[in-house]
Amino acid sequence: MDILTMRNKWVKQFKIPDVVGEWLFWIAFAILLTTHFSQGTMFIMDYPSESFPYHLFMVAGAVAVIKILIFNEFKDWKELVLYITVGLLILVGCQLANDWNVFYYYLIILASQKIKFEKVLRFFMIVLILGLLVTIVSAKFGAIMELTNSRTGDPRIRYALGMVYPTDLAARAFYLQLFYVVYRKFKLSLPELIAGASFTFLIFSFTDTRVDVVLMTLTLIFTLIYKKLVCLLEFVGNRYISIIAVLGILGMIILTYVYRSSSLIFKMLNKLLSGRLEFGHQAFVRYNVTLFGQFVPQNGNGGIHHGFFDYFYIDCSFLRILMMNGFVTFIIIMIALIYLSKKFMDTKYYSLELALILIVASSLIDQHLIEISFNILFLATFTNLEYFQRN
Repeated sequence: MDILTMRNKWVKQFKIPDVVGEWLFWIAFAILLTTHFSQGTMFIMDYPSESFPYHLFMVAGAVAVIKILIFNEFKDWKELVLYITVGLLILVGCQLANDWNVFYYYLIILASQKIKFEKVLRFFMIVLILGLLVTIVSAKFGAIMELTNSRTGDPRIRYALGMVYPTDLAARAFYLQLFYVVYRKFKLSLPELIAGASFTFLIFSFTDTRVDVVLMTLTLIFTLIYKKLVCLLEFVGNRYISIIAVLGILGMIILTYVYRSSSLIFKMLNKLLSGRLEFGHQAFVRYNVTLFGQFVPQNGNGGIHHGFFDYFYIDCSFLRILMMNGFVTFIIIMIALIYLSKKFMDTKYYSLELALILIVASSLIDQHLIEISFNILFLATFTNLEYFQRN
């Protein structure tokens, strides 16, 4: 008798209902989501200790593991061994990088098996909206610090509204708007389009952030030409979509690696990307790529960092994973993205495929790909996606 048979017999004997497993997922997800969200706000300055959020992560992880071991279904013991092996590989990278986002995200992905993804979207949006409202009100009334800054040579003030940096506020707005549009299957009414456009303009006015505002605008445009985009996706096909995505990701990494400050073209590209090529290249010079990851000390301009004089930060999600979590974890993430794209295209979940394309585009610039309070699309790996079936 193998371990899975014993597990199933034990669950049947004690008559544990499936709803218990579902509640375990929601508890783990809620703890991880709210804790990670708070880490991107100035509430982080009021934590009882520096290790406080990591203790909450451990609680969420433990609850997720209980859900996985008792309630998840596995084809056979080999599948279980595969998931454990992948988890251990990710764990090694997280431990060496001293960054645990990928590991706990992975546990939540496994724990989300059979949960309806539309419920996950609703829960995510509710938590984010409430979190943003509490944070903004707290910042305005002085309960937490409100950060402002401006670009060099630009007098316009950029507001973080309680977030650790204005670009973080813009990124949250992009992901919130994107997942609302995904929930509506890229079909918005005229009032929703007007509200979306107003929200985009408001975010630009406060943050003066170009990348996320462009992506928010593209999201709204995609709703207007959705049928044409579906035809284009079907024409191009999953294979070429994946090839284009992989080439884009590798192209950004190679471009960063070969960056030369003496080249006029590189200078222009670096300025367009707000210095990302320069600092990404510094990462290669200082640390280079390892198999399983490494600790890369960084100092940004946000509220938990120490100012402009010692700035060094890796923004590109893919380069960040490669440098910090290592080549093995990078390959795992790439396989996951290719798998999701194939799954969405094969099952005709085109709204999810469009979301994936926008998220990959965002992640070429920003660092939020594997941060669960920004991007929850990886949960579509094992959740129930019937809601998105094309009519």
